[in-house]
Amino acid sequence: MSYLHRHLAIFATFTIAASSLLSPVIHAAPAKAIPTLEEAAKNLKNTGFQGLVFAARGDKVLLEKSFGNVTDTKQTFRYASITKQMTAILVMQEVEAGKLQLDQTLGHYWPDYPNVQARSATLRQLLTHYSGLYNEMVNPAVHMMDANSGDDIQKFATGLCAGPSNAKPGSKFDYNNCDYIVLGALLEKINKQSFSSLLQQRIFSPAGMQNVGYYSAAQPDVKTHIHGTLGGKPEPAVNFASYGPAGGSFGTLRDLYAFDLAFMRGKYLSAKSRDEMVKPNNVGGAIGVWSYPFKAGDDSAAAMIVERQGWIAGVRILNLVDLQNQNILIIVSTNGDLDLSQTWANKGIAADLLRSLMNSTNAR
Repeated sequence: MSYLHRHLAIFATFTIAASSLLSPVIHAAPAKAIPTLEEAAKNLKNTGFQGLVFAARGDKVLLEKSFGNVTDTKQTFRYASITKQMTAILVMQEVEAGKLQLDQTLGHYWPDYPNVQARSATLRQLLTHYSGLYNEMVNPAVHMMDANSGDDIQKFATGLCAGPSNAKPGSKFDYNNCDYIVLGALLEKINKQSFSSLLQQRIFSPAGMQNVGYYSAAQPDVKTHIHGTLGGKPEPAVNFASYGPAGGSFGTLRDLYAFDLAFMRGKYLSAKSRDEMVKPNNVGGAIGVWSYPFKAGDDSAAAMIVERQGWIAGVRILNLVDLQNQNILIIVSTNGDLDLSQTWANKGIAADLLRSLMNSTNAR
């Protein structure tokens, strides 16, 4: 199976998960004893899982472990589409500052954007993948990494991403990278500042993220970063710089934890703006994230989980935040074929770990 077609799976994953969330049913955990975090980690090891797991409640770290071929919890890895959440925060900051409006059109801020139909898409539609923009993920003729070998966001936004629209704005959910490439380019235009410097100034620095960065044409990959497998084979070489505002950042577990704490504690946005950002639509999608209720057990109150997944080639990341109870769960898998998308349905390894975290009393 080609690299492109393997990446189509993530498109299907998000679409299926979003469609399933149309049901208001809250999926509770099976009626059985909930293991402790350490027991859950041991169970995970017995499955042959390879990667990293991190769990915390507020300032207290409850679990930080490496598995299999990953031996150091301090190792750096690609954040992939978690970068989209960062880009969404930057957009929301501009909304707070009065420079942008969520329900204003792209064309209002970028009147000469090359794709005329895309000009009528609102920023909210871009942020939630309802823009109808050209979708490089489902075009069998070209992939974004082939079309964009560097990190020129403006060129990418007005080139490949300005191709023929995939749908009329607002007509359907269509997960793609171009939505966030265009948003990143817009942020550069209105701030007259590079996206990488915006990321450093407004996301990395306020959170105290120290071992982070942004892939560039000069540094499209780093050999010492975590790499994975796809289809049972070593992942292909990837130019991560091509993902830009849609997936071009990297860091460590502790850096991502610092990001989650900053998001949770209002270092980026006011409570009102953050609540607007995580408010789910009718399919669980929100602005740069997904949100859904989750129950640790039949007798437990449902908690609203804010989820962001990332997946490029052989590495998958799942970042889960329970804002109300300050629970944070991060999973990094070096098996690109491992499905981490079933937490909303209370299924899979992430749901098992999340139940154990929510049930943990060894905190505070």
